[in-house]
Amino acid sequence: MRIERIANDSECLLRPRGELRLEATRELFERATQEDSDRVVLDFSACEVEDRALSALAELLNEAHVRLFVRGLRDRQLRLLEYLGAERPSAH
Repeated sequence: MRIERIANDSECLLRPRGELRLEATRELFERATQEDSDRVVLDFSACEVEDRALSALAELLNEAHVRLFVRGLRDRQLRLLEYLGAERPSAH
């Protein structure tokens, strides 16, 4: 999995490419939390997301109390994040 980074004055967008598998979830989470930006967006529109990876990401977000924005997830995946206790992220 590659992670494309696009940043401007107001936000940093991280776009995983390929397939997000369980093994790569922590790497993506750490990249996102290390960004020095007021708004960090994970854009999954160019990525297939394994359910187990999404579950692990929700767990990491809950433990770290980090709020990230997401794009490109299907409704079913957003519901899964919510079910796992993650606040429903903004699509903006």
